[in-house]
Amino acid sequence: MGGINARKLGRDYMINVQENLRPKKVLALDAVFFTLFVVGMLLLLINIYGLFQTVRKPGLGVVDHEKLRFIPEEVWSYTTSMEAIDQLYELRSIRDIAKKANRVVNESLVHIDWMEVDPKEYRQLVPIWENYFLWAIGTFSGLPQFERYHYANYKRNIRRGIGICGDASTVLSSILDNHKIENRIVSFKGHVVVEFEDDKGNWLLVDPDFGVEMDGSLEQLTQNPEDFRRYYIEAGYTSTEVDYLFEAYNTKYVIFDDTLHFMTKRYVFEEVSYIFKWLLPVVLLLGPGFYFLMTRKVRNGTYQS
Repeated sequence: MGGINARKLGRDYMINVQENLRPKKVLALDAVFFTLFVVGMLLLLINIYGLFQTVRKPGLGVVDHEKLRFIPEEVWSYTTSMEAIDQLYELRSIRDIAKKANRVVNESLVHIDWMEVDPKEYRQLVPIWENYFLWAIGTFSGLPQFERYHYANYKRNIRRGIGICGDASTVLSSILDNHKIENRIVSFKGHVVVEFEDDKGNWLLVDPDFGVEMDGSLEQLTQNPEDFRRYYIEAGYTSTEVDYLFEAYNTKYVIFDDTLHFMTKRYVFEEVSYIFKWLLPVVLLLGPGFYFLMTRKVRNGTYQS
């Protein structure tokens, strides 16, 4: 009974509004609601179209080696990466999980020259069919952090398949959080790594961007950085790459508890925008639909007079 009464009150209210408006104002109000309906339908169709699109650049890491900082032997698909992440639950040792996750992240993200590639081609500018809120801000605001967007959600990062040290570290930190492994993101001026606590209470550093595990803590790195150089050399990196990296390790650093702490505002906005990109068109469709449904009798009478 309550639902019926509410609908009756709503219908009576809308009829009363239209009966007290002049015909031109009624038509103007109809036009407004019709426009909102069309916009809602357009946004909904954009979202549906996006479900069948890939946010990853076609041929990523295969046909564009000149745009990459590190050339991978194989570019993992999103499915392959997520399957490897699921397999981490089969491991029991915290150290094994962290080190395997570090390698998975390294294989899952292709390191590009972030400021040199085409932002549309590499989906740094989020496509309109992926998220029209992020696309609009990146297109019209002039804000560089949205023109070349870094995802906060680790699955979206892996789905797009590109990143630099900060992206790789937030992805790894999120995965470790899922396994309840104590970890933190360490941001130097020029590089970002992750530190985790192992089964014995030791803090160890891992570098998901380079795919390197270090048998030592942040404190040990800052005290004796040269002792850590060998981990990168043994992993096959050149002295030039390592020299540049250890210049960063000699700078001041900031510690973040997790991805939310590392990119708080963007993290929250991103999650909200992915909810509202579906909610907005629903509201825009239901609002006009309710309006025309409740006033159809009086509108029919108005048009006949």
